Amino acid sequence: MLRLEKVNSFYGLSHILHDVSLTVKDGEAVALLGRNGAGKSTTLNTIMGLVPERKGTINFNGIELSGRKPSDILRAGIGLVPEDRGIFHHLTVFENLKMGHLSNKKDWTFEEYLDYVFELFPRLKERLKNLGKKLSGGEQQMLTMARALGSKPKLLMIDESMEGLSPEYIERIRHMLLTMGEHGVAILLVENNTKIALSICQRVCFIEKGVIRYEGTSQEVLEHPEIRLRYLGVS
Repeated sequence: MLRLEKVNSFYGLSHILHDVSLTVKDGEAVALLGRNGAGKSTTLNTIMGLVPERKGTINFNGIELSGRKPSDILRAGIGLVPEDRGIFHHLTVFENLKMGHLSNKKDWTFEEYLDYVFELFPRLKERLKNLGKKLSGGEQQMLTMARALGSKPKLLMIDESMEGLSPEYIERIRHMLLTMGEHGVAILLVENNTKIALSICQRVCFIEKGVIRYEGTSQEVLEHPEIRLRYLGVS
């Protein structure tokens, strides 16, 4: 589905990603883990076209994404849940969802989209008339994810969606991501909570200073604490 081959990205003159290669298969959940500043968010933003790669290739379902606009990448079937949430605080939940649906009105109706969202996030149905700024942190994160689903993505990339949330909302979002996997949506997950990430994803890539240093199954990482100690500093 998604294949990066020797991708290099820069912020100005700063070389951030160095020959990054990784894959995400159809319906697979992959965790991209590493310390702060390792290049995790840059990887997602490069895939989404927000940070242009200067070298390497990014292929999604046979489509070369290198050099394409973020809007084209969205229409190709990739959604991004950004770290900063980015909801419209002065619009209602209903209006935020309406904005999300604008990116793909041809593949499903707004009603079909709402039914899907409410199956995953029943809480949002109760909050339809609430302004974004009136939602709790967990509800805002749910809305961010729900809005990203408006494009009906085949691959959803999620950047630290559970930072600062209560255990209750973390479990709700974890359950939602597992449900999405059952619906055939592939996931590329950046998450500081390693335990949660390993419970969601089948495979793990560790990135360090912009280089993929290790790739293996979640089970291998669980069984070998020295791997977590090496790349995260915790066992």
